[in-house]
Amino acid sequence: MPRQLGLRSTRTGASRDRAAHPDFARFRGPRPSRRRPWKPGAARDGRGLSTSTHDQPSIDHPVNLCAVIGRTLGRRTSREKGGPRVALAPASWGVSDVPDWGYQLEAERVLSEVWSLGVSAIEAGPPGFLPDRSDQAKLLIRRHWVRVVSGQAHAVLHHHDIRGSELAHIDGHASWLAAVGGETLVLSAIAPRGASTAHGIVLDSAGWAHLLHLIGSVEHVCARHRLRLAVLPKFGTMIQGPSDIERLLVGTDAGLCFDPGHLVMVGADPLEVLELAAGRIHYVRLNDVDAKVARQVREHGIDYAHAVSQGLFKPLGSGDARVETVIETLQRSRYRGWYAIEHDVRLDSKDDKPITAVKRSLDYVRRLVAA
Repeated sequence: MPRQLGLRSTRTGASRDRAAHPDFARFRGPRPSRRRPWKPGAARDGRGLSTSTHDQPSIDHPVNLCAVIGRTLGRRTSREKGGPRVALAPASWGVSDVPDWGYQLEAERVLSEVWSLGVSAIEAGPPGFLPDRSDQAKLLIRRHWVRVVSGQAHAVLHHHDIRGSELAHIDGHASWLAAVGGETLVLSAIAPRGASTAHGIVLDSAGWAHLLHLIGSVEHVCARHRLRLAVLPKFGTMIQGPSDIERLLVGTDAGLCFDPGHLVMVGADPLEVLELAAGRIHYVRLNDVDAKVARQVREHGIDYAHAVSQGLFKPLGSGDARVETVIETLQRSRYRGWYAIEHDVRLDSKDDKPITAVKRSLDYVRRLVAA
């Protein structure tokens, strides 16, 4: 029986407690413009990140040297007004909460390399990548002059009897995400742990009613925390191909997280989904895949982790997800949201250099979005 593709709930003991923890109060944005007495560490920019020199890293700090040099030289970054809104995903550095996934790099190295590439926007990554306490997470990201633009939550949404606990889990994660400055909650509707999800679970009308109703409830949670909701269709989840996506778009007001690589994984045409979801795409996550390996996973139950090690995911533009046409279509449609680059990879040791593949994909996207 094929393995569920790492799509387990992100709920942990710490995340269950987030909603009640005072550190996870809703992010309230920049302070009023009237003058106030200065206090060390108190200044904040428009994203809630520190602008105080007291809070900035020393140039002697080795992991921040690239960031300090880049800032000093005035390198163009993803935060520049008018520049492409490009973010990077920690998954591209092998970061995952899937057991036995591979060597896990520390956040300090990942964030330092993100900035060295001229990018200042990241996804939050899995639980444990950034600290569970929002104040500690903000301290870490501002040391590297990056911001969090999105975070992902996994939840079982088609079982009415556990709706309360699942919504509480999502609320806790949304509270944390808003507190660290995030904009978008990416939602995966997963199957219960232990269920076979190789081809999804076929829901009856009652199951779909519960699923769509709960997604509507998640929309309210996101609105309360001033976040946008983007539902991710993905292989092994409850929402996969075009027919599922159409039911989602008709039955809710939720936006879509569009990922061409994972659409190829389920055997769908990304361009067909682009046309279907026109106007409802709130977030774009860019993956590229080898269609032959994807078919082995989809039709023959090849283990997902093994497939990743065998090159399931490719640098953008070198796979079969038609990424160039996807980006050109999005640009023509005046999409102005984020492009988050993701490339699932498994590392053997700290000596691996995933930044090489990340840079290749980043250069590819920059060329297309700047055209």
